Amino acid sequence: MIELLTLTSTEEFERVTQQKLSLVAFGTPWSTPCQNQSEILVNFLRRCCDIMVIARLDVEKYPGIARKCHIQTVPTLVVYRDTSEIKRLVGLQSIENLHTLEQAMRFSDINQNATGEADARLQFLLNKQG
Repeated sequence: MIELLTLTSTEEFERVTQQKLSLVAFGTPWSTPCQNQSEILVNFLRRCCDIMVIARLDVEKYPGIARKCHIQTVPTLVVYRDTSEIKRLVGLQSIENLHTLEQAMRFSDINQNATGEADARLQFLLNKQG
């Protein structure tokens, strides 16, 4: 059974966000939209575990991290590349939105080049989505 990684410390959060690509789902365990988002993310994880780490963080247990990341609404999904935030999705995201995100990430990973064309294309696809 595939499960989301649950972050349990600031160190774990930092380790995950230092990965080439990672997605952190900020939420609370009692929120119905957050519970629904977790179920969607588990399905999403099956498709994209080869390109990104996906984790969740309880904002009530770790308010310092939530504050540092300027989380104001849950669920909020934040995509990081090498510690830098590259996309923020606020509110419950459909599997279709996440598939668009996955396609953008795969395109970026395959087409990295020194001129930054892949990053520009990634930003275009991500901005188009959200």
